[in-house]
Amino acid sequence: MTPQAFGEEAPTQYKIDHLNDQALQNTMNSILNQMKEALQQGEGLTSEYMVQLSQQLDTYVLIAQIRKMRCIN
Repeated sequence: MTPQAFGEEAPTQYKIDHLNDQALQNTMNSILNQMKEALQQGEGLTSEYMVQLSQQLDTYVLIAQIRKMRCIN
């Protein structure tokens, strides 16, 4: 049986496999805009909100990189 994590330890599941490339790009741009806006409002780079946005962006960037690698191969 596979152990499961609950609460803060549980990994967030993003439903991004269904996104086309343009939707993926739009989502990444949206996250970047949220980060810029948060910085302009005085949010610190290490704040929980900024870290959360950064982790979301990392997820989408990883998917974009995997898709690019699949196209090259």
